[in-house]
Amino acid sequence: MNKTLYKKIRKILGSRAIRYPVINAFHLIWYHSESTWAKNTFLGYPIQQCPFDMHLYQKLVYRVRPSFIIQAGVAFGGSLLYFASLLDLIGAPPEATVVGIDRELTPSARSLIHPRIHLLEGNSVDPEVVERVRPLLSGSNGFVSLDSDHSEAHVLSELFAYREFVGVDSYIVAEDANINGHPVQIRSGPQPGPLEAVNKFLASDSRFVRDDAVWRRNLFSFHQGGWLKRVA
Repeated sequence: MNKTLYKKIRKILGSRAIRYPVINAFHLIWYHSESTWAKNTFLGYPIQQCPFDMHLYQKLVYRVRPSFIIQAGVAFGGSLLYFASLLDLIGAPPEATVVGIDRELTPSARSLIHPRIHLLEGNSVDPEVVERVRPLLSGSNGFVSLDSDHSEAHVLSELFAYREFVGVDSYIVAEDANINGHPVQIRSGPQPGPLEAVNKFLASDSRFVRDDAVWRRNLFSFHQGGWLKRVA
């Protein structure tokens, strides 16, 4: 490409008026394509994650070095195996566990045999299920990923139910905060979801803040607005 033309294109894309519509357009194309994130696997297990977000998770797990990871909504189990493998790679002690919770565990998830992984079947906001999580944990520096029912009411209940498991300087991630027009629209008409739940949660608990710096360098995230850091 001609250097002069290249510089002009860079200048145009650097304009805020152009930059964000282009980013949002790419985000939408990537999200709705049937051959991108929905087809990803990790060590043979489906993992419905944007690779940018998988990269962000490994950065945070390395930095935080959590004593356990909780994931609500495990689908086929790829994310659980990914988290367990990250704990292996950072040299976490054997008692550092990954607890996966789902209303109905799939055969794929049930087939996971990694020693760090523990599976619980049930509603993630059921107090009895939350209490079943506690004996599976060691330490207090938890990291939480919420990827189950994405309705506002459910995500908000999960945020309140699992916030105490999160260590200071660690994270609770409300996944798929990009839906309900942020910028992805997957249903007809507004249906408040994770981002709306996050906004209500942050208004009621000052110990957590939205850490957009986590994802902005990558320009977009499926969970943008949902990366929450505990600061106190």
